[in-house]
Amino acid sequence: MSRTSIDHVAHAPPTDSANKNKELKDVGKAPSHSRLRAFRAIAAILAVSGVAFGLFTAVFGIASEAQEIHAFHNVVVVALLLVLSAPPAIAAARAPDRAAGPLFHLIALSVVGVVTMVLGLKADIFTLPFIVLVGVLLMLQGPRWRTALAAGRLSPSLTVLVAVAALPLVVYALEQAELQRIDISSEHAEFNHWVETSFYAVAVLLLGLVAALRPAANRLTAWCAGLGLAILGGASLALGHYASALDGPWAWAALLGGLVFISVAEWERLRGPSSGD
Repeated sequence: MSRTSIDHVAHAPPTDSANKNKELKDVGKAPSHSRLRAFRAIAAILAVSGVAFGLFTAVFGIASEAQEIHAFHNVVVVALLLVLSAPPAIAAARAPDRAAGPLFHLIALSVVGVVTMVLGLKADIFTLPFIVLVGVLLMLQGPRWRTALAAGRLSPSLTVLVAVAALPLVVYALEQAELQRIDISSEHAEFNHWVETSFYAVAVLLLGLVAALRPAANRLTAWCAGLGLAILGGASLALGHYASALDGPWAWAALLGGLVFISVAEWERLRGPSSGD
């Protein structure tokens, strides 16, 4: 072989296989200890903030007579904080080296937050800091969050349940976003209740889809999505005459659908190999 040929081989660009192996190696590489400490601290801030604001909203909503008109919306906000947001933040803070699933959950919530604020033409001052901090978590974790999709298999049964819920939840979310756009006088608009309810509905749907993609790796997300939907239905039944409450049949469908989703997710986990949260 001539020297020219040898030089050509030596300087040949990496193959697709080599690039793929490098990408997998980068994904599997653990962040530094300093990054993990920073990740834990920020995740803990998200967790503490979610729990604190959730409990404050619950207590204030019950104690203040002025909040009586906002009873249903307060339930939605409390569930958004305590059921959908705080659990993955707590899980991420507890084990930052195994936080791919919880971080994927938080990323999904952030995406929904951006989309629903755009649809409602309203910047929610409580959602924006959450999105920024999740973005920082994503930078600290690097590409490892993608391992949440690396193992396991899609669940056809959970996917069907998500598909069934998609249309009514999207329609409901769009209606709430429209109210945020056109309502310029009520306290519901002033307190961002319409956009937060829209956020909640789409978040339940997207988290359900995340759980359906990899049920074994996203058990926490499945529970959050199922409980979130069941709470939406239960609150609508208990507070049916309040703004944003679902009509009776849809409320029952949401309540029962959320419980069915959790049951199917647990059945999927038990019958398949577990990959952990």
